[in-house]
Amino acid sequence: MELYRSFIHTRSLLLNRRSVIIVFILFLGLSRIDAQEISFKDTVAAYNAKWLNINKVGMEVLGAWGISNMTSGGIGYFTAKQDEWRFFHEMNIVCGAVNTGIAAVGLAGIKRELNAKMNFQRSYDRYLSNKRVYLINAGIDLVYIAAGVGLVAYAGNTKTDKEMFLGFGRSATLEGVFLLLFDNVMYAALQKNNSNWFRIMNEIHISGQSVGFVHTFK
Repeated sequence: MELYRSFIHTRSLLLNRRSVIIVFILFLGLSRIDAQEISFKDTVAAYNAKWLNINKVGMEVLGAWGISNMTSGGIGYFTAKQDEWRFFHEMNIVCGAVNTGIAAVGLAGIKRELNAKMNFQRSYDRYLSNKRVYLINAGIDLVYIAAGVGLVAYAGNTKTDKEMFLGFGRSATLEGVFLLLFDNVMYAALQKNNSNWFRIMNEIHISGQSVGFVHTFK
């Protein structure tokens, strides 16, 4: 009986030691994942692809909005019973065609950039430039809205081409509101990616004879 108890006690100690070793190995493995040396080039490519894919989704949304404008505008133009709504749908067709064209050109450019091999500086410059475009566009969108509201107000004070000013004004206001929302959302989505680029800068280590890069997974 005493021999059996000794065996159980020895086995428990061995199991405990094995558990400690397993936990230690697991902890060591996790710590290596937290700070693992990877290719700087691969990291830049991954972050570059991330913001380009955000842009890709944005261009797809803009293209869908443009196609829906052209479709609904075409139907509305031929079915509208009032001139003001016929002008409204006519302007929607024009805006839809412009947005669809911009989206098509944008998607083609994104495809080229995804396949291109760009260094850190060029990737970061393109990222900043793209953010700046959305910010500038948001300011232009406010002009669209103001112009649309102005045309509607002008229509109420004139008898000449009143229906045209009213229809065009409503369309410009609608377009401006959508684009303002779109550009602000796109800017905010890209702005969230800022920390990735700053993290790359912090992860570059320069010594007297070499340049190192250590990436922390988060």
